[in-house]
Amino acid sequence: MILANLVPSVPFVILIMIPFVEQIDPRVEAAARVFGAGTSRLFMQVLVPLLTPGILAALLLVLVRTIGMFELTFLTAGSTSQTLVVALYYAVFAAGVRPGQSVDAMAVVYMITTLVWLLIALRFVNPTQIVTRAKR
Repeated sequence: MILANLVPSVPFVILIMIPFVEQIDPRVEAAARVFGAGTSRLFMQVLVPLLTPGILAALLLVLVRTIGMFELTFLTAGSTSQTLVVALYYAVFAAGVRPGQSVDAMAVVYMITTLVWLLIALRFVNPTQIVTRAKR
């Protein structure tokens, strides 16, 4: 199920991350190497902080896409699985629960989840940030 949701998400992540990777000046990496940073330290202490806005934006897009793709999760996991999306789908048709109320509850859960991730992302990303290609 993870692989089935991962495969369609990778192109979105790549498209979002390309501008963020291209804006990193190669001299920053060279300076970190001069000061003795190894590959893992260069990645974790230099590149990840610079790429955090892009990572959060990609994470938010993939999260919304994965939650919204009920069919893919349902077809992959089957009816015996208890993933959140499948459980909410079956709750819509549960005895004693009106479908309208369950659909409203699903919409609220999706909205709150997306809103929480958006607020977390906005703490790290300036919405007016312009990502441009570094001139060489």
